[in-house]
Amino acid sequence: MANDLAVKLDETTNPWLVDVDQKNNANHVARSNQTQTITWQLNGNAATGTIVGCNWVNNPPATNPPPDGVFGAFTIAPNGKSMTITDNNTGPGTAGEWVYQISVQLVANGPIYQSGYVSITGTATNPTIKNN
Repeated sequence: MANDLAVKLDETTNPWLVDVDQKNNANHVARSNQTQTITWQLNGNAATGTIVGCNWVNNPPATNPPPDGVFGAFTIAPNGKSMTITDNNTGPGTAGEWVYQISVQLVANGPIYQSGYVSITGTATNPTIKNN
């Protein structure tokens, strides 16, 4: 299964939030003996922007960053339109679900929009990677 995630802006919020489409479990990564790649691609109302950053959310006890060695670094393409990360989901020790926050800028020196982090007691709208 390809792990391709579409990124757009949710204009119904104030400020706007980055929305990562995780339909059909596109954020779920099956175990494999091979390193897998997850790709984020700007589209829709975010297509003209650039990805300017991505970080793991570290807010114990609700969320923690993944253990060392599970993922490579977030790598933004030179044109800023896409981003990748490698996932080494090879066994039970690499299983889990981790929350990240992605940042997008539509124009140079303009506002930076981020995905929303909601506490574990709130509505679960966080973008995640889930290693099965």
